[in-house]
Amino acid sequence: MKLTNAFRGFGMAAFAFFIGRAFIMGINPFAVGFLAAVCLYEESAWLVFAALMAGMSFGTITVAVAKYGVVFVIIMAVLKIKNSIFFRNKTLLAAFIVSSMIFLVDLTAGYIQYGNVEIIKSLVEASLTFSSTVIFHKGIVSIKEDHLKIAYDNEAALSVLALSATVLLGMPDNVKGIVFAQSFALFMLVFMLYKFGLGMGLLWAAVSSAVCFKDMSDMQYLTAWMIVTALTYIIVLFLDVGRLWFAIIFLTIYYLAGIGYYEMLLSLDSQKAVLSAILIFILAPNSMMLRLDDRQKIKDSGNSSEWGRLVIERVNKLADAFKRIEYTFAGESGTGIGFGDVGEIIEQFTNQIDSRVPINKTIEAGIIEELSARAVMIKDIFLVKNPDDRYEVYINARVGRGSLVTADTVKKIVEDKMKVKLVLKDESRSIVSRNYDIICMVEKPDFTCKTAVRRLSRYDEDVCGDNFYVGDLQDGQKLLLIADGMGNGEKAARDSENLIDSLEELLSAGFDKDMSIKVVNSYLAKKNKGESFSTLDMLLVDLYSGCGRLYKQGAATTFIKRGDWIELIKSTSLPVGIVEEAVCEKCIKKFYSGDIIVMVSDGLLESIVFENKEDYMQELILNSEAAEPDELAGEIVDDIKNLSGNRLKDDATIIVCKIVKSL
Repeated sequence: MKLTNAFRGFGMAAFAFFIGRAFIMGINPFAVGFLAAVCLYEESAWLVFAALMAGMSFGTITVAVAKYGVVFVIIMAVLKIKNSIFFRNKTLLAAFIVSSMIFLVDLTAGYIQYGNVEIIKSLVEASLTFSSTVIFHKGIVSIKEDHLKIAYDNEAALSVLALSATVLLGMPDNVKGIVFAQSFALFMLVFMLYKFGLGMGLLWAAVSSAVCFKDMSDMQYLTAWMIVTALTYIIVLFLDVGRLWFAIIFLTIYYLAGIGYYEMLLSLDSQKAVLSAILIFILAPNSMMLRLDDRQKIKDSGNSSEWGRLVIERVNKLADAFKRIEYTFAGESGTGIGFGDVGEIIEQFTNQIDSRVPINKTIEAGIIEELSARAVMIKDIFLVKNPDDRYEVYINARVGRGSLVTADTVKKIVEDKMKVKLVLKDESRSIVSRNYDIICMVEKPDFTCKTAVRRLSRYDEDVCGDNFYVGDLQDGQKLLLIADGMGNGEKAARDSENLIDSLEELLSAGFDKDMSIKVVNSYLAKKNKGESFSTLDMLLVDLYSGCGRLYKQGAATTFIKRGDWIELIKSTSLPVGIVEEAVCEKCIKKFYSGDIIVMVSDGLLESIVFENKEDYMQELILNSEAAEPDELAGEIVDDIKNLSGNRLKDDATIIVCKIVKSL
């Protein structure tokens, strides 16, 4: 990655230097357009500015350098504030502003220097500035973000060719024995042919010949290069060789063509050029050299058996969840789950499976390069965008004999290339094996939850009638549940356990939260005939956004602490299982790092001997200096047990949850 970035950074500065030399008729609109395009892409404008000025300083009159220096400074001053005003994603508008600017500066400079204005010349320079800004911006985006796009996007291909041809225009033919123009032209020819095929190779041969050679006799190079290009492609296509053999075949045909007919190919400068071009071609980073056919092989494997196996595993998990729900509701009619509800769940599931999105090809090439260096072979890389617009990354990979690579190493490489924090999913392998297997990653949530739970029986020898659940759902949500069964002992424990199990099964299967509560309430009301019930206290925290949803039916007050401030969330609704249409109260809260949520069952509050129990609990939480949930839960339980003389009024449960920003 560092080598590739250094190569591209050096290349962009080199481009700027040679474009700075690309004067035609005493003007250089290409330099203005290139700097504007760089500013729009948010590259290092000062580095490009310095390289452009350095290029212009060679053999250019001082007045022209001064004029363009002023224009460059104004462009950077204007376009660098585009994010705060109106240039974002508006290349045409920016190009118009820049071309208008060069038009006015050119008129002013002409008047100062010659005492008159040349409107036609100024209009020509402004028009060329406008078009080069648009074209160069497209070319920079293609090179920096998705260079394989050149193969199937005509605009991208022509933009890169135009940018490269302008660089070639500013290159000297020969400086102290170093051949510049031909070396660059031949490197681009080999690069385009190897990476994109015969069409792009021949197109570059034509473009570079037109720019490189100054008289018609030299145009024999065009014919020679095209013949060498075509023969190389045919042989390579037949043999299906790699980069090194590709270079050897190109050199062989080049020299055979020179010996047999095109003697100019064997001139000293031509040989220096072709050998330099081949050397750069061989040493270039692998991520730059991922060929279109190699990319297609990876793309085609997206329909691999491993992806199909992953889909089947998920379908089986969904089916198992429905079986568990059926077991939980065994013998009960009218649970409230209709065919439409089941169909909606299946539709959401299949939509998530089908939501594969294309991965940026440059990023993909970088991942392949880094993993290849660790002897990891990639069969497939693909992205899935889930319904919450979060990305999941799947890599089908294996290692060679004698290599040991952990899934965490793969994750770190993918994070570095994608610039996104990731975590391994539960279904992912922890080590890359010698057989192809899928490593699954998902965007890392912005928050985590630290939790602590205490559950106390009213009588030490009895089973606690409360039940709780703390766990993670598949969609990046933390689920916290407290169910308080009517009374004490085993019967209350069974009632609260039924409520917890039913809700857990439905939510894990993907059912809507409101629908899940409605189904469970209907089920328990029919099963218990209103003779027993359980309170429900449920909190769902979205670990990506920090938003929490609280659901309460007959539950005790929840306390939310933020610094020196505390909020109470109360419930006045009936518990679950009394009537089928009982209302579940719900509210949405935005949580921040450091917030503490304290959920309790009635037994804890009832054991407070003071009349205003909630006020006492509120002061207890506010005055606590405990920084961790476990400490706070212990302090609250110990205080209330001491306050009640170790004689609780009812079974009691407390869950303390602290929201923490992920590192």
